[in-house]
This record gives sequence, structure tokens and C-alpha cells, in this order.
Amino acid sequence: MTSPNSQLPDPRLQDDARAFDLLEQPELWPEDPAIQAELAGLLELHLALGAHAPALADELAPAPRPLRWSSSWSLAAAAVLLVALVPAAFTYQRVQTLRAMSRDTARLEQLAQKRTQDRAWIAFFSQSAALLQDFDQNPALCKKGEEDRHQERDMAMALLEASHQLAAQGAPLKEAEAIRASLHSWLSEVAFEDSCLSTERAQELRQWAAAHNLENQSERMERRLRGEGA
Repeated sequence: MTSPNSQLPDPRLQDDARAFDLLEQPELWPEDPAIQAELAGLLELHLALGAHAPALADELAPAPRPLRWSSSWSLAAAAVLLVALVPAAFTYQRVQTLRAMSRDTARLEQLAQKRTQDRAWIAFFSQSAALLQDFDQNPALCKKGEEDRHQERDMAMALLEASHQLAAQGAPLKEAEAIRASLHSWLSEVAFEDSCLSTERAQELRQWAAAHNLENQSERMERRLRGEGA
């Protein structure tokens, strides 16, 4: 005798989505022959619709309507647009990052260059002040009436070359350039003298340096460029 419950459809077949999922997975069909027959019939209908779908779609297609953006289509379009824009946004961000790095690098290079130039000016004033102090000292004599100034002359020649280079690159301060120009004139006189100076000529050079206060000016500018105040 057939059980009353056997006449009832399998609850799983009441779920249309579940039934269509089962169509492509025969291994999961229930054991009940009636249910299998029902699923087989549904599968045949599914295959027939698949074969004739293009023709049926053309015949049953409604008249064209004005294009409207449904919410689902808008979301899909937005998703496609987002996918398209993500690489562009990443590229833009990368370009901006590289530009920022380039600006930072250029700024650091300029800062390093300025510090190098400042150190060159500081060294020039420091060494000029030392030379002026040495020139005030009593040196050994080449012979009576002549001072041995070959060391001071060599130093003056080196500082004169440095002065030319500093003039070409520009001074960090206008006052620094004015002091450099005064020192340059004095250094030229010392550099082009003989190593053995007459005591009279050596005295003239010392008086010239004192009149223009070259030693004090050099020391003051050195401190100023070091950031130690005037």
C-alpha cells in the first residue's frame, strides 16, 4: 500500500532555485522514482528552451522602450567604472608621489649645495684671518732688511684662487662679498711679491690690512656665517 506521504512532493522540489540546481547535478537527485521523473521532465523542458531560446526571444521581445538606468544597471556601470578608474587613480597617486619625492630631492640638493658654499666662505675667512695674524709676526730673515715670507706668499696664492671661485658662485651675504673684495686686493699684493720682502714693504702690507680692519672683519664674518652672531 502506498503511504499517503509518498504522494506528497519532496519539500526540496518546492524550492524552484533548488530544483534548477539539481537539474545539472543528477547525482544529487532523490531516490524517489516519481521525483526523478519530474526532474527528468523539467530537464527536457530546460534543454528545449535552451535550444529555441534565441528564436523565442526575437518573437516575444517587447517593443523598444526609451533607455532607463535601473538601479542594478547603475550599480553595475559604477562597478565597471570603478574597475577602470582604479589603475588610473593608482597611476595618478604614484605620479604625485614621484613628483613629491623629486621636489624633496631637489630641495635637499639645494640645501646641501648651500651648505657646501657656506663652508667654503667660512674656510676662506678663517684662513684669511690666520694669514693676517701670521703676517703680523716677526719671521725669519732672508738677509738683513728682508723678511722671509714664502709661507705667507704660498698661502696668499691659494686664498686668491679660492677668492676667484667664491666670487663666481656668489656670496651668501652682501657684506661677505664686500669683505672678500677687500681681502682679494690685499692677497693679490702678497701673492705677487717675492718670498723675501723688504721690511719696508712688509710694513706697508701690515698697515694696509690694519687700515681696512681685515683681520677683525674676517673673524666676524666667519662667526656670522657659522650662525654664532655678528
